[in-house]
Amino acid sequence: MHFLRRPEPNEPEETYALSISDLMSSLLTIFILCLTYYMLSYSKARAELVDNQGRRAEILLALQAELQSKGIIVEVDYSQGVLHLPEGILFPKGDASLKESGRAVIRVLAPALRKVLEDQGYSSRIDTIFIEGHTDSDPVLGGKYESNWELSTQRAINSWREMVKVEPVLEHKFNSLGQPLFSVSGYADRRPVEPGESEEAKSKNRRIDLRFTMMTPRVDEDSASRVR
Repeated sequence: MHFLRRPEPNEPEETYALSISDLMSSLLTIFILCLTYYMLSYSKARAELVDNQGRRAEILLALQAELQSKGIIVEVDYSQGVLHLPEGILFPKGDASLKESGRAVIRVLAPALRKVLEDQGYSSRIDTIFIEGHTDSDPVLGGKYESNWELSTQRAINSWREMVKVEPVLEHKFNSLGQPLFSVSGYADRRPVEPGESEEAKSKNRRIDLRFTMMTPRVDEDSASRVR
C-alpha cells in the first residue's frame, strides 16, 4: 500500500529560498562578466590613448626638427600638443599680412605637414589640427581690424591659406571619421603663454600655434552589445 507524502511545513520556504539564490548567482555572474568586459575595454582604451600621446610627440618632434634644420627656431609644448610659431617672423605688429620671412617659414612647414599626414600611422590617429592665432594685450588702434579678435583670427586664416597655396593637398586631408582635418581659430590675448606686460612677454604671446588633438579611443560597440 502506498501512502501520499505530506509536504513538510517548511518545504515551500526552502524552494523559494533556492530560487532566490539561483537568481542572485545568475545576476552576480552577469555583473562579473560586465565588469570584466569594461575593465578590459578601459585598459585597451588607456593603452591606445597613451600610444596616441606618444605619436603626437613624434609628430611635433619631426616638425620641430625639420624647421630647425632650415634655421627656423620654434617651441614645442608636448603636454598640450602645440607647436608655437613666433609672430615676429610671420607678421608685422598689428597686421595680418604675412611677411616674406613668414612665407619662408610656411614653405618649410607645409611640406613637413604633408609628409607627416602621408604616414597612416600618424594621420589615422589625428582628430584635428587647429591653426590658432594669438595676439598680445595691446589694443588695435585704427586700421582694418576692430579688435585683437579679428586680428588673431585673420592671421590664422592667412597662415592656412598660405599653407594650402604651398601644399594644396592639405585642404583634402580628413580624419578617420571623414571630417576635415584642419581648422582655424583666433584667441586674441586670452591665452598668453607668458604672463606680464613686458615687451618680452608680449612678443612671446604674439604667435601662431598648431595644436594637434588626437582621436578619442572608442569602445567596441559590437562587443558591448553582445555583453548587454
